[in-house]
Amino acid sequence: MKHTFVSLITFFLAVSFIVGCGERLPDGMPRLYPASIEVTQEGVPLDEATVMLYSESPDLARWTPSGVTNSSGVAVLSTNGRYKGAPLGTYKVTVKRASLDPHPEPELANEFTGSPGAAKYQQLELARKAYTYVETPYTSLEETPLTVEITANQKIYPVDAGKNIKVEVRRN
Repeated sequence: MKHTFVSLITFFLAVSFIVGCGERLPDGMPRLYPASIEVTQEGVPLDEATVMLYSESPDLARWTPSGVTNSSGVAVLSTNGRYKGAPLGTYKVTVKRASLDPHPEPELANEFTGSPGAAKYQQLELARKAYTYVETPYTSLEETPLTVEITANQKIYPVDAGKNIKVEVRRN
């Protein structure tokens, strides 16, 4: 009898663990499908780019798939920054990549607030130049020519984000 009881408890714990392993999706979230965006510029993978998908369907407007490209130019999509995959549908795609010049004196970052070193660090921080690496049409939801249709059968969706550029931009 004791052996049967222990076996039943073990069985129910195992089933609970397996069933409970999946993350619960928010109410109303549609089924998500594994999807990645492969971003290139002139045939070269674009790394460290933020990719956002905007649904053309009002029903999916609150579920935004996005990701950041790796060194191969591939961004694995998560919806709302947390749930792996993307809902089926047609999306406009934006691609953004920006960077700052390296800080000339990063060791000053550890200075105490109000100290001369902290003030110098902040002054140098504000002087750092910022750059964008993607042409404006591809960064703008209103102007982007990029679209993808997420389907149940396809996992990787290639997009070309125009010319490989480096343009200094104004920092606010």
